[in-house]
Amino acid sequence: MPRQAGVLVPLFSIRSPTAWGLGEIPDLVPFARWAAGAGFSVVQVLPVNEVSRGQDSPYGALSAFALDPVYRALDAMEDFAAAGGREALTAEDQALLSRLQAAPRVYWHPLRQLKDRALQLAFRAFIDREWTRRTGRAEALAAFAREHEWLEDYALFASLHDDRFGGTPWTGWPEALRRRDPAALGAARVELRERILYREWLQWQADLQWHAARRVLSGAGVALMGDLPFMVAGDSADVWARTSDFRLDARAGAPPDAFSATGQDWGLPVYRWDEMERNGHAWIAERGRRAGELYDLYRVDHGGGFYRSYL
Repeated sequence: MPRQAGVLVPLFSIRSPTAWGLGEIPDLVPFARWAAGAGFSVVQVLPVNEVSRGQDSPYGALSAFALDPVYRALDAMEDFAAAGGREALTAEDQALLSRLQAAPRVYWHPLRQLKDRALQLAFRAFIDREWTRRTGRAEALAAFAREHEWLEDYALFASLHDDRFGGTPWTGWPEALRRRDPAALGAARVELRERILYREWLQWQADLQWHAARRVLSGAGVALMGDLPFMVAGDSADVWARTSDFRLDARAGAPPDAFSATGQDWGLPVYRWDEMERNGHAWIAERGRRAGELYDLYRVDHGGGFYRSYL
């Protein structure tokens, strides 16, 4: 295999002049064209997984599969244009957008709130124009949901977590939902069906933007490389959906060293390798398949940590 040179960047750091205060998925395209001109054939991004609530680091992810909604480019979305685009934002949100675009750093919290409000407008346009009329785009979303098994648990978890329980970690939910009683899950899916559809729509829109960018990169001779976080947060869709795969009585970290006399507590649950072996390492295999959808190449974060935690 020929040697290659690449460049590693966080996606949020390569924002274009029109981006909403951070680098967005379509911003991969001009950056990759620059990279190709500079002699690079690989662009690697840090994880773009949706982060656990209250965090900015994707290494403590809410989902091992879902892309973070903050990276969607609103101006490139058909449904946002149908909702009226930036002109549909309130005067306060338009002023906030201008400040975030001019800021020299990413202000994650106000940016996430602003984008969520804008995405809600776009989703309402999709419901009114597409979903209720069962158009081809509505069927495309339904097909995307059928093709991605992880999406069902993720969308239900995020809807329960954020909309029904106001951000309370899943360990504080009623027992029937904590232990995933089928009747309780069924009732929740009915109660939260539109909020669940919103999360599915968000991931579908991200997928469309991601693969559009990836096609352009491929045409420019640039491979897109990803980074798979070592673990997910304890308050995540994955741990809630596959509790038996994780030890909740222990947390991952690092022992004392020259940089920290007391060591590090990452607050992340530890894998139960014996249980994973019994189920054929299904979750890890699914992560690999998802990474194959998104990237030409990917780095498995902290290979040494996998080895040491397995032992």
